[in-house]
Amino acid sequence: MWKNRAVMLTLLMSNVVLLTLLVATYMPSEGDVAIGKAAPRDATVNLPELKGGAILAANQWPDACSFVDQEEIKAIFPGAKDIEQESRPISVLSIKDFAADSSWKESDRSKSGQCLYSMRLPGETYAATQFWFRIEAVADPKLIVGYEDRLVSGSNTNQGAKGADHCVITGNHEGSWNCRKGPLLFTVGGQSSVTFKGVSAPAPFVWRDDVLPEFVRTIAAKIE
Repeated sequence: MWKNRAVMLTLLMSNVVLLTLLVATYMPSEGDVAIGKAAPRDATVNLPELKGGAILAANQWPDACSFVDQEEIKAIFPGAKDIEQESRPISVLSIKDFAADSSWKESDRSKSGQCLYSMRLPGETYAATQFWFRIEAVADPKLIVGYEDRLVSGSNTNQGAKGADHCVITGNHEGSWNCRKGPLLFTVGGQSSVTFKGVSAPAPFVWRDDVLPEFVRTIAAKIE
C-alpha cells in the first residue's frame, strides 16, 4: 500500500513539474527591447512660404527621407541595427482629379514622398521592424488646417500633438498618426515583431502610444 502511494506521489510530482515547464514555455514573458526618447538633430527641412491658398506641387516636395536620419532612429530604438531607408513615390491625384483630367502631370507625383525605414531590433534575426513616414500635402497652413479638419478622420490623441500643431490617430489598434505642422501634412506608421519592456507580447498599441509619438516629435522639430 505504501509502495503504491509512493508511486502515485512520484507520478503526481512529475506531472506538476511537467505542467510547470509547459506553462513556462507557453506563457509570454516581458520583452526587453527599450524605447528611447526623440533627439531631433538641428537640421531644418526648408519649405517655401505658402500663403493665399497656395499648394506646393508634389514634384517640389522635399525628400521624405530627409526628415528622419539613422542617428535619430537610434535615439528612439537604442538597440537598432542594420538600418536602411528606401524612398518611395507618391501620387497626389485623387479619383475626382483623375475623372476631371486623366492626363499625366509631373506636378501630381513626388519621387520621394514616402520613406520606409527597416531595421533589426534585439531578438530579431533579420530587419523585421519597419517605420514609415509619408508626406500627404504641403500647402498654405490655413488650407492644411481646413483640409485636415474636414477630410482626415481619426481620434484625437491622449498625449497631445508632440510638437506638431495637431494630430489624430487613424485606427484604434494599428493606429497611424496623421499630423500637421505649419505647411506640412504627414502620416507616420510602422510595425515590429519584438516585445517591448513592460508588455508581454508584440502589440500594435505600443507603436501607437509609445513609438510613433517620438517619431512625430522628431519630424515636427524639422519644420519652423
